[in-house]
Formats: sequence, structure tokens, C-alpha cells
Amino acid sequence: MPDSIRHEAAIEQAYLLVEVAQGHNDAARVDRADREATANGWDDVRLLLHFARSLASHDAGDDDSGHVQAMFDAAARLTEPSLLALSIATKAVRNADRRRTTITGESAGSLFVGAVVLLDDPDPAVLPPHRAAALIEVGNVAHQLGFWELALEYFTLAEQTSTGALGGRWSDIARRQLVVTTINRCELLLDWACALAGIGEWDQAASLAASAPAGADPTDSRWPPSWVAQYHGQMHLLAALAGSEPHRTAPANVAALGEAIEAARAGDDVRACRLAEAATQFVEVSLPSCTHLLALSLAARRPGTAPAAIRYGQQLASLRWNDRVDRMAGIRDAIAVERHRRDHEQLRRDLVLDELTGLANRRGYHAYLTALDDPSGPAAHHSTEYAVLMIDVDHFKAVNDGFGHDIGDLVLARLGHIFAAHVRQTDLAARLGGDEFLIILADVLPEVPEIRAEKILRAVQTYPWPEVAEGLAVSISIGVQHGSRHELPTLLSDADRNLYHAKNHGRGRVAAPA
Repeated sequence: MPDSIRHEAAIEQAYLLVEVAQGHNDAARVDRADREATANGWDDVRLLLHFARSLASHDAGDDDSGHVQAMFDAAARLTEPSLLALSIATKAVRNADRRRTTITGESAGSLFVGAVVLLDDPDPAVLPPHRAAALIEVGNVAHQLGFWELALEYFTLAEQTSTGALGGRWSDIARRQLVVTTINRCELLLDWACALAGIGEWDQAASLAASAPAGADPTDSRWPPSWVAQYHGQMHLLAALAGSEPHRTAPANVAALGEAIEAARAGDDVRACRLAEAATQFVEVSLPSCTHLLALSLAARRPGTAPAAIRYGQQLASLRWNDRVDRMAGIRDAIAVERHRRDHEQLRRDLVLDELTGLANRRGYHAYLTALDDPSGPAAHHSTEYAVLMIDVDHFKAVNDGFGHDIGDLVLARLGHIFAAHVRQTDLAARLGGDEFLIILADVLPEVPEIRAEKILRAVQTYPWPEVAEGLAVSISIGVQHGSRHELPTLLSDADRNLYHAKNHGRGRVAAPA
């Protein structure tokens, strides 16, 4: 079986294990899948498997911070923004869970903002399950933080992403993710509607509850039993809030609360109180926080309760709601600020980076030299040794003429990747224009630059160029010069002369001072 097919099968299995983690977790199966992913270098699969472990640990009440950190570590090795957003959102969910304190650090709100911005620009190359998973988890964070309007937006985006994947390679995962989205949306609407009812806005609560997904019951034998009970309980209470008939018998706590809501809507506080008290005595189905608060609020209105106590509860509910609205406005402002900062950073990168190769352009090269001359910069107080490598692609015009400019661009892009892999954070790799490149090595001993240049030369020579275009071969010539930071202007011209020497003596070689 081709590696790509095996990889896709591993991704599909990982998502299945994520789905069952909270109901029928199979730790041994997860471990086997992880060993296979590790052996094949599938970091995306490993990230998903740690997500499954995190969900299982959290569901069991155990510390899952190690698995969340492992998700971050895997995401750091990938370039997939959706999987990074999933990792960030998972951490945000844990930080937002006030019952747990095992994960500390950034606030859930700041993590949420980061995840939102990562998902702003959908990439058609991203696998739909990855994007849908991240959108669902971001929606979960928004729900938990009380940003319900945003949560609904992200559940809707997740639903659209999964619906668009039906009928394709990822259909099975998409169908399961649609189930998760359905459950999460219903829980969100129930929580939100109960909060509105808690501040006396029964008509708005009814309108919101009536917007819950209608139609055929989506539950089947593949749903974990706890999910089935949760979904039916939520739909029962949404029907009670909307003033419509429930479709099936509900567990005791849900049935009692549904009747209490109906009594409260009819103005019968005494009956609503008695039924709500009964609802709080059972725990067959866990209820969202605002649904539980509504039950307590209705139960508190028993005959004889001091009017001041009832007003106190009403005032607290109003304060909670107003605080939520203020925080909602604040988080939207924070998202806007982060988007502006990201756009500014992207513009700055665009100004100093070569679009084709990802290396520095001439502006970036001059910015690097300026930073070295800055008396307040990190290099000002160090007399480190520098080296300059001037690089030219041999017979590049022949590549363009023989294979076309599209292949020529691919060659330059691949060279950019090779050069970037051979420099450190303190070094510089730049494309000066056309097929001219430059590398500046910082803090190097005299014997190192020529060794580094030879490694770069071999990396280019051994690259599988025929995979880019049949019959293609690429070589480079390199001129090297070494000296102090203050000699850089001279080093550049000397390296250029050495490059000329390399090209005049057969090309495909390194020329360094004797």
C-alpha cells in the first residue's frame, strides 16, 4: 500500500479514536496507532492521538496537560494552521474550565483570540477534517467563555466545512463531525436560551430555542449512549423553552425541569418551584451551567421566600448577563486588534522577504546589515567573526530556455529551501535578484565557512532534480570570504570576486581564499 494511502488511513483512524475517546476509549488501540505514526513520522496523526488521550483523561477527571503539551509539540513541527489552532483551542478549553487548575499560563481568552485568527484564511490544501475539528474546538471555547454568538458562528462554519466534504475521501469523518456539531449546537442553544429565561426574557429564549435543528432524530447505534441521552435531554428542554411538544420521554431530571419551564412560562411559580426542586435531585443527564442555574432560580421562588432574596437572585442574573455582553464586546475588539497586528506583521514580512523563495530580499539584506550596525543591537558589543557566501546558479538561463520559466521558478524555490536549511537564526540567507543568492554566517571560526559551503554545494548536487522536471540537473558556484563584522563591506566584494573565480574555473565548485 502506498505511504500516502496508509497515511490517510491513519488520519481516519485517529479521528475515529478522537470520537470514541469520551465514551469508549481504547487506550491500547491509541498506543498502537501512535507507534505506527511515530515510525512513519506522521506528526499530524500523533497530534490527533494526543487529542484523543486528552479528551479521555479529561473525561475521567485526570490531568491531561501532558497530552495538550504534546499536541503543541507536534503542531510546532507542522505548518498546518488548523492543527495549531486545534491545539491552542484545546488548551483554552482546559483553562476556561473553572473546575480544573492543572494547566496554567495564558488566559483562555488570549488563547481563544490566537486560535480564531489562525482560522481566518481557509487554505484549500488543508484537509477538511482538520479545519472542522479546529472550528468545533474554537466553538467549544467560545461557548465555555460565554461568547455564544461567536460559538454559533464557529459551529456553523464547522458544519459548512463538514457538509462540503460529504461525498469525498473524508465523508465518514465529515458525517461524524456533523454529529458532534449537532450536539454542541444544541447544548449551546439550550445554555443561551436558559440564560435569557433567567433574566426574564422568555420570548427571546423561546425564539432561540425554536432555532434548534429540527427534523429526523440523528441518533443511532453508533452514538455513545451518553451522547444519545444528552442529545434527547437537550432537545426535550429546548422544546419546553420553545413551547412545542417534546418528541420522546425524557430522563427524570430533564422531564421535571421541562415541566417546571412550562409552568414558569404559564406564570405558575408555585408549580414551577416544586418541579424545579425535583429536577435538581436527579443527575441522569448533566445540564449546561445556565440550565442548572435556571433550575435553581425557579426552585428558589418557593412560597415564603423573602422578596429581597428573589430580587437578589434576579440582580445577580442581570449582572452576569451584562458582564457577558461586555466581555463579548471586549473579545471582538481583541480579535480585531490581533488581526490588525497579524496583517501588519505580514506586510512587514512581505517587504523584506522574497515571495518566490521565502528568503530575505534586498530590503531584508539591508535591514540585516543595518541591525548589525545598530549600537544598541545585540551584535554591537561583540567582535564576532562573519563569513559571506556569494552564490550563483550555473547556466540558469539554459534552465529557463530549456524547461520554461515555471520550472525555473521551481528551481529557485527549491534552492531557497536548501539554503534556509543550512543557516541558523543568527545567519542570513537572501535572494539578491534573479539567480543570485547570498548567505551571511555569524560567529563562525575561519575553517567553518568553506565546510558549510561544501555542504550546501553537495545538497544542491544531490537534490532529486529529475522529480521537478525530467532531465533537469542543477549546480551552483559559491564564493566565500571570512572576516570580522566591521569588514563586512569588504567581505561582500571579496566573496563576489571568489565567486567569479569559481565560475571561471569550471563552475559547480567553492572558491575560498587560500
